[in-house]
Amino acid sequence: MRSSNRKSSRHTGGAFIVLLTALVVQGVLAATTVPPAPLSDAEKIQALIRAVEERKDLQFIRLDTAHSAREAASVLRVKLAFAGDRVKTVDDFIDHVATATMTGKPYFVRYPDGREVTSAEFLRQELKRIERAPAAKRATKR
Repeated sequence: MRSSNRKSSRHTGGAFIVLLTALVVQGVLAATTVPPAPLSDAEKIQALIRAVEERKDLQFIRLDTAHSAREAASVLRVKLAFAGDRVKTVDDFIDHVATATMTGKPYFVRYPDGREVTSAEFLRQELKRIERAPAAKRATKR
């Protein structure tokens, strides 16, 4: 009867050591995981342009003419390049590049249901989504 008790005790002790080891390893890994760095303004701007380009279901209205997502993204890239150092932040990009013509006429985004919003409203919503996105998902988009 004693040998049976010893086997049970060894089995329980072995299981305890395995469990303790797993917990220690998990704690070490959790402590050494570095949180992802937040996106820079330049990365946010590029993510916004990609977000426009990927929205093939939307129309982008510029000078009363509907443009495709690809055309709208192309215009944003050209305007960004032309703006140069004047665009330092994502807010600069939204406020001074991506929301109106050079004459100040606003851009709009038309959804499939016909609803229209200003491009500023659309881009601010996209920016919130981008900033909330998990780091792993953002890393794959870079």
